Amino acid sequence: MTTVQITEEQVRDAETRAEAAEEARVVAARKLEASPYSDVAAMEHAEAARAAAQQRANAREIRQAYQVQLEEERRRASRPALEKAAAVEIRQAGQDMDGRRKALAEAAAAAQAALVALADAGVAYNEGLAGHVQVLAGAGLDFGGGESGGERSVINVDRLKVKGQEYHPVDPGAVAVWVLRRVVEARLSSYHPMVATLEWTWRDVNARQPALVQKVPAPPAKAFPEPPRLRMPNAG
Repeated sequence: MTTVQITEEQVRDAETRAEAAEEARVVAARKLEASPYSDVAAMEHAEAARAAAQQRANAREIRQAYQVQLEEERRRASRPALEKAAAVEIRQAGQDMDGRRKALAEAAAAAQAALVALADAGVAYNEGLAGHVQVLAGAGLDFGGGESGGERSVINVDRLKVKGQEYHPVDPGAVAVWVLRRVVEARLSSYHPMVATLEWTWRDVNARQPALVQKVPAPPAKAFPEPPRLRMPNAG
């Protein structure tokens, strides 16, 4: 995309037109003063005033754009010298950020691998649950009849009880979201938007899988400064 360059001559022309329009407005104002009840003089003055205002605005905008252009040209002319003077800082910034991006990528890959393991563990858990429900239910042990038993509901939801300990299906995706929400709240901020976004899934896992929740230690939390509070002015 080609940038239109403004010349100093264009600026002077715009300001000359603005001056001429202002002179025409003054002439029209004098005519109106001489003939205050003349509709023609009034119309000519209104038109001259409108034209003068428009030309002034045009000249001002062109002058401002020209000043911005000059500043950008000066900045570009001095940029090589500035970059040369900051060569050490530039090199250090590149090395530092390359290392940080590498660490971030490695952490993301490790987190992804952990999520794959979490999803696979959830699938294996549900498969094991279904298998044991089938065995115990086949042995005549229903879920509600004693300390051990299993059942599958009409909508294919398994429930298992072994010596009073209950096991219910898990949604591996929901568990992954539950973990993510805990990490975001602990390491980023309790005010992070994802905390609120993932709230209901987090609550659902807490309610449906209390035994799982108890077995997963909370991530170490960072100390965050209190957000600024709106102070009401004292009445008086």
